[in-house]
Amino acid sequence: MKPQLAPLPDAPVETPAGVITNLRHGGVKGSVSVLECLPGSTRSSHYHRSDSHDLFVVSGRMLYWERPVGSKDEGEAITVEAGQMISTGPMVEHLTFFPVRTVLVSMSDKSRTHEEHEKDLVRVQWR
Repeated sequence: MKPQLAPLPDAPVETPAGVITNLRHGGVKGSVSVLECLPGSTRSSHYHRSDSHDLFVVSGRMLYWERPVGSKDEGEAITVEAGQMISTGPMVEHLTFFPVRTVLVSMSDKSRTHEEHEKDLVRVQWR
C-alpha cells in the first residue's frame, strides 16, 4: 500500500493581500496543532485506534510511510513538500522523517490533549 497525497479542498486563492490556502471546509471538531520538526528527526512510529488526521506541510519537507497494523513491510516513502497534505486514518501505522527543518499543521478528528492522544495511540517499531 503506497500512501497518496490528500487533495486540498480547493485551489489556493491569490488576493492583493497574499494567498489563502483552505485546508478544510467544516469538520474541524477535533484539534489543530502546529508542529516544528528539526532536521533529521522522526515522529509518529505509531497508529491511532480511532483518530484520523491530516498533515499539511507549511514549510520544509516530510517523508511519510504507512502500512497496515501488524505489517513488517517498510514500503516506500512518499515525499510531502510545502503546500501538500497527507491523510492518515485510524488503524494505519505511520512514520514521518524530516530531512530539513519543517513546520506542519496537524488537523485531527478528535480532541488531542497530550493525555487523550497517548490513550488513542499504539507505538510500533519500524527499523
